[in-house]
Order: sequence, then C-alpha cells, then structure tokens
Amino acid sequence: MAHAPPNPSPDPNDPLPEPGDGRHELWFTRRGGQVCGPYPQRSIGRFLILGRLCPDDEVSRDGETWWRIDQRPHLIPEELQNAHTPEGRERLEQARLREDERRRERRHDDPPPEIRDRRKGDRRCPESPETLSHRQQWAEILEQPPRPWSGWIRGPRPWIVGGSAVALALALLIGFGITLERDPGPDCAAAPAPGINWNYCDRAGADLRGVDLTGASLHNTRLAGARLHGARLTDADLRFADLTLTSLEGADLAGANLTGADLIRAHLVDANLEDANLAHANLTGADLAGARLDGARLGRSIWTDGRICARDSVGTCD
Repeated sequence: MAHAPPNPSPDPNDPLPEPGDGRHELWFTRRGGQVCGPYPQRSIGRFLILGRLCPDDEVSRDGETWWRIDQRPHLIPEELQNAHTPEGRERLEQARLREDERRRERRHDDPPPEIRDRRKGDRRCPESPETLSHRQQWAEILEQPPRPWSGWIRGPRPWIVGGSAVALALALLIGFGITLERDPGPDCAAAPAPGINWNYCDRAGADLRGVDLTGASLHNTRLAGARLHGARLTDADLRFADLTLTSLEGADLAGANLTGADLIRAHLVDANLEDANLAHANLTGADLAGARLDGARLGRSIWTDGRICARDSVGTCD
C-alpha cells in the first residue's frame, strides 16, 4: 500500500503521463484518503464490476495527480456503461458471477498452487463502513423468515393443490375479463412524472427542481449531484439510489424508501423526511439543518458524523 498526500482533483481534460495502450498501466486507488495499489487496468475494471470501487473513487498513475474514475471512462467496463438497459443489467450480473473470486471452485479446500499463493496475506484494503453496512443490509434481507403460508400445503402431492389454485385464479381473471399486463420496465428517457419508473437510470447532475415524482420508482437510480430543490418525492422508492452531493433543499420525501441509499454530503436543508425509511443509508457529511425526521427509521444508518445508528433508531440517531 502506498500513501500520498491528498490534492485537488485535476482538470478531467488534462492528459495522462505516458498513457500507452492501457494494457500495462498501473493505477493507485483512493477512497476517503486511503491509497491502495497499484493495480493493473484490468483489475480496476474488475473491482468496479464487483462493487469494490465506485465511479466516484479516485485513481492515479503516480500517486500525486488524482482523477475520479468517471473522469477516465476507459477504465469503466462496458458492462457498467450499459447497465441502464435490461440487457446491460443481465450482462452485468453475468460479469459479476464470472469475476467473483468467491466462487466455489476458487474456494475449494484443495485449490491449485496459484490460488494458494494469492491467498497469502491480506491483499485488499480495509472496507469502508458504508460497504459493510450495505452488506449487512443485504444479509438481513436474505435472512427474512419464511412467509406464514409456506407450511400450509402438506401431503405427498402439494403441487396439485398449488396448480389448482393457479388454475382457479386464471379462470376468475378470464371470467371477469381481466387481462394481465407485462411490466414495461424502466423508461430512462421519460419526462419526470408521478409514478415514473427510472430504476437503474443515470440522472446524475439533472435539473429536477420542483418536479413531482410522487410514488416514483427510483431503485438504484444514479442522482449524484442532481438538483431536486423543492421536488416532491413522497412515497418514492429510492432504495440504494446514489444521492451523493444531491441538492434536496425543501424536498418532500415523506414516506420515501431510502433503504441503503447514498446521501453522502447531500443537501437536505428543510427537507421533509417524516416516516421515511433510511435504514442502512449513508448520511456522512449530509446537511440536515431544519430537516423534519419525525418517524423516520434510521436503523443501522451511517449518521452525518460517521456514527452507526442503533437498530431501533427512529427520528434521531441513537
């Protein structure tokens, strides 16, 4: 691991020293002042696919001049660049499965010699609190107890009962002239409107001041740096959305689901967050002056000063 003094981000148009063809480039990475590496370019792409690096993290060739990764788009894999489309998301999931070093064959009790050599020592930088918090969030979701009705069907042929129920439901739908419509999926080109589906869309830096996004589906949407002054986001689904440095002054987020959202240094002055779900959200450095948090769920969220809120925190970070 190398250590370099922090310095302001350079002009993204500045040329890199001796860029070459990229195959032999080595890059340092920096997050929160911690420097790691250097890594070959293909490793940077792999870390991005696996979520170990984010486009907002910084990279450097020499440990002195730093750029955000999104200022060097040649480092971002194609699977991530096209993740806003259904086909792109499928390719991204396939890439994650392909790249995940924890696959069973790599964690075999008797791995090949090259894998045993790689396991020696700690080859990763320590993970950030937000990464650990988000992993815990997913673990808790996956560990939810089974549904109450899961044990109702007993006997040697439970599929007969299930099949009959499905057939009866379809018959009722047909009898009443009800048709089943296919979910059209996200429409990233659609204009902002109540109930809009912008899941996984990239709206970073967008001017959305005063828009009505009541009940909008914004799951995993990138809104970093967007302007949402006075926007209406009541009951919106903002789970795991990127709201880093987003301006939300006076925005109405009552009842919104912000589970696991990144609100790092977001501007939430006078925002309404009553009854919002902020569990496992990252509020590091966020400005909450005058914000209303009555009934807001803050369990295991990262508070503005870096504290981890207690699991049962409501309204305040305990």
